[in-house]
Amino acid sequence: MANIPKKPSRRNISNPDDELNQFILDNLMESGAPLQPEPMTNVPSVDMYSTSTEIIIEIELPGVKKEDIDISILRDVLTVRAVKYELFEEEKVNYVCMERSFGKIVRSVEIPYSVDSARIKAVYKNGVLTVTLPRVEDKRSKSRSIAVETH
Repeated sequence: MANIPKKPSRRNISNPDDELNQFILDNLMESGAPLQPEPMTNVPSVDMYSTSTEIIIEIELPGVKKEDIDISILRDVLTVRAVKYELFEEEKVNYVCMERSFGKIVRSVEIPYSVDSARIKAVYKNGVLTVTLPRVEDKRSKSRSIAVETH
């Protein structure tokens, strides 16, 4: 078994910013703090597929009410925001185990094709939000000849 030192050896640092970054990293490692961020629990799973005429995005939002969902599109990014509220009837509940998450939910999806944003449809059924985006032909992707004129 290899012996791994708790504090990494310092390298030859010439830039003051590198020295500060190394100092912070050294102290984080000594404190035992995790170097990787904790995974976000309120990022819903997404399936996206396309046909010749549309892109379909399915987003899992179990336990979210339809009126708590907000969908927007800006350029080529579709963003879904929602809030999942706790549904506790009694105020004094002693949980033995609680694995469900509550709070704000946000998911942004980059749209790979040009779409007609005026005809986007969204349907929420059985905890799954289905967003249908009609595809449009991207005129910029077609090659065409351009005549050269003289003055």
